[in-house]
Amino acid sequence: MNSRRDSEIEQADRDFKARSSPAQKATVHDAFASILEQLEGIPRGPDAWEEACLVHALSYMEAGLYDRALTEVRECVVPVGERSSWRESQIKRNPQRYTLPRLRLKFETLKAGLG
Repeated sequence: MNSRRDSEIEQADRDFKARSSPAQKATVHDAFASILEQLEGIPRGPDAWEEACLVHALSYMEAGLYDRALTEVRECVVPVGERSSWRESQIKRNPQRYTLPRLRLKFETLKAGLG
C-alpha cells in the first residue's frame, strides 16, 4: 500500500517538474512577451478576452503551472470569430482592470522573481 502511494507521489512530482522545466518556462515567457509586444504595436489596449487570458497566464506562471499558462497564452490569440461565446460573455461581466503597462510590469516582476 505504501509503495503505491509513494509511486503516485513520485509520479506527481515528475509531472510537476515537467510542467515547470526551464525550456517550458522559456517557451511561455517568450510567447507572453511576444503577445505584449504585438498589443503594444497597435493603438488599443487588450480587449476583455485578451486581458483575461493574459491575467490567467500570469497566475498560472506564478503557480509554476507553465503548461496551463501556455494554454491561456494560446487562447489569447484566438481570432474574435472563433472565441467561445459562452466564455466571452462570462469574461465581459467583469470590469477590465489591466492595462498593457500593468500587464508588462506584472510579467517583468514575475520573471525577475522566478529567475
